[in-house]
Amino acid sequence: MRLHKLLFLIFLVVYFIAGLSLLITGSIAHRQASHFSEITGSSVISGAGFVIALGVIIILLTILGFVGAIQNRLQLLQIFIGSLCIILLLQLIAAIVGFTLRNKADNQLRQRLLDSMPRYVTKDRAVVSEWDELQQKWSCCGVENFTDWTATAKLLAPPSSCCLNNLCKESALNTTTYFTQGCYQNARTLFYRYSKALGGVSLFFFFVELVGVALAVLVLRDLKNNYGSV
Repeated sequence: MRLHKLLFLIFLVVYFIAGLSLLITGSIAHRQASHFSEITGSSVISGAGFVIALGVIIILLTILGFVGAIQNRLQLLQIFIGSLCIILLLQLIAAIVGFTLRNKADNQLRQRLLDSMPRYVTKDRAVVSEWDELQQKWSCCGVENFTDWTATAKLLAPPSSCCLNNLCKESALNTTTYFTQGCYQNARTLFYRYSKALGGVSLFFFFVELVGVALAVLVLRDLKNNYGSV
């Protein structure tokens, strides 16, 4: 009994640290993604929100498990096991849905960028600020390339944020040196980076939580053997 409880408590400590890490990571990702929410949409923010929610739930569940194990509360351990099983099911569903809708989210991201370009022309402050920050931060211009600003947004020339340090200079061939890479590729890379990280974290927690359920069941069985069923 003592060995099972000790292993379960060690699991809870690791689980609590993992939940706290998810909460911090999700908060950082949410803050970074919110800087470009007007032009990239809510895909990355939603993923970050899911990570934050998962971190909070894990922390609360860990506290519940600690109290149940330390005070030998069978009902709390039963709630812990039931809640963890529900989380396992939800994570499995989220992983399947996320994988099947990945290409759709990718296309929506591209379309969202294109749709936001005309709003730059109308001087939408949030869109102007985000596009300028995005292009300077990632050294990119337009969605696919700098011609999107004249073709889609109907500007006479790309914004100055398409140039290094907002200074557009002519080259030796009398052409302006805009950033050659489009911002869609960078945004897509960021999106997939978060998606892969989220998928990897979910897969890791899936197996860790299976171990947690097994240990909790063993502790619950030991308590029932010693104190009887409630």
